[in-house]
Amino acid sequence: MSTIGTRLPKKQTLRAALSPMTKPSPADTPYLLLWSTGVVAFVFCMVAFVLWGITGTRTLFDMMIALCA
Repeated sequence: MSTIGTRLPKKQTLRAALSPMTKPSPADTPYLLLWSTGVVAFVFCMVAFVLWGITGTRTLFDMMIALCA
């Protein structure tokens, strides 16, 4: 396909006009994966803050050491 003689809209380069990925499809965005990851991270943060408030840093440190061992 040739682009000779075609006009480009203002502020658009030839490379952007020829690229098939100029606009991402909203259907390809994995919203469920993004939201579930965010919810899991938020829950982990809340659990860490609750443990910190109840028992201090000792419990969190022990849990990290047990996870790494």
